[in-house]
Amino acid sequence: MLAQKNNQKVWLREQDHPAISLPRWQQQVDLLNDLYGSKSCLILQSNVNEAQIICCSQQSELRFTTGDLIQNQILIKTITDNSGYGVAKLSAAKLGLSNCESDVVLSIQLSWPDGHLFGCILICDPKPSAITPTHAAICESIKALLQGELKQMFMMEQLQRLTVQDEFTYMLNPYGFNLMAPRQLSLSRRFGSHAGLIVLEAVSASFPPSVDSGTSHFVRTIASVISSSMREADICARFNDEQFVILAFVDHESNLDSLIARLTKRLDKEAPEIDLVAGKCFFTPNSQQSLIPMQEMAIVDLEKNRSKLLAKKR
Repeated sequence: MLAQKNNQKVWLREQDHPAISLPRWQQQVDLLNDLYGSKSCLILQSNVNEAQIICCSQQSELRFTTGDLIQNQILIKTITDNSGYGVAKLSAAKLGLSNCESDVVLSIQLSWPDGHLFGCILICDPKPSAITPTHAAICESIKALLQGELKQMFMMEQLQRLTVQDEFTYMLNPYGFNLMAPRQLSLSRRFGSHAGLIVLEAVSASFPPSVDSGTSHFVRTIASVISSSMREADICARFNDEQFVILAFVDHESNLDSLIARLTKRLDKEAPEIDLVAGKCFFTPNSQQSLIPMQEMAIVDLEKNRSKLLAKKR
C-alpha cells in the first residue's frame, strides 16, 4: 500500500495528461526534419522490450507511422545504452533500421526527471552538411522543451499520489491508507483490540476494464456501500479501479464474515449486476505482523475466492 512511483510503463499516447502537448511534440519533430533535411524524424518511447512511435514527421519519406509498436531488440538496446548527452551519430545498419537508405541516424536521448530512460529522438538520413554544432544546439533546446513537459507530468502525478483522498470516491487512496492504517492498528493493539483486513473486488460483465472505472457508477456505488457500513474507527480505501481495502476493528474473526455478508447483501440490492469477491486476514492484539504481509495474505484469499466464483459460474 505504499505510494507508487510514476507509471513509466504506460505509453504516453495512451494517456491524456494536461502537462503533455502532443501537437507541440509534433511541431518539434517536423522542425527537426526540415532543419536536417532528413528522410524522417521520430520520437520513440521505450518500454522494456518494446518501443512506440510517439510522433513521426508528416513529410516522412520512410515508412514510419505514429502509434506503431516496434519490437526491434537491437534498436531498443542501443537506445538504452546510448549516452544521455548530446547528439549521437549511430549506424542505421547496427540499429536494425532497414527503412533507412543511408548509414546515418542521429539520436538524442530523452529521460524522465528521475533519470530513467523515456526514449529518444531519431533523425534518419540527415544531410551531411546539416550535422553541425549549431544544429546540435537546437536539438538540445528541443530536448529541454520535451523533457520539461515530462517533468511537469511527473511532478503532477507525484502530487496527486501524495494526496490522501481518492478524487472519485472521496475514500482514502493507497497513500492515505498507508499513512493512517499502521497508526490506527498500532493504537488498537495497545488497547487489546482485534482487527481484520478485508480486500474487496468487483467482478461483473458490466464492469469493463477498458472504461474509465474511476468515474463509473459502479465504483461510486461500491464506495458508498462500504463507507456507509463502516464505523468511525474503521479505515477504508480505494486500492485500484476494482479493489477496495478495509481495516476493520472487530471482537472475533467471525465478525469479518458477518461484515462481508452485510456488504454483499447491500450491494446486491443496489447493484445486482456486480458480484463482490472478498479476501480477509485476521489480526490478534499480540500479532507482530506488519500491515503489508497481512494485505498480501488477504489478496491470496481474495484470489482463491475469485477462482471459486468463476468456476461456479461456468
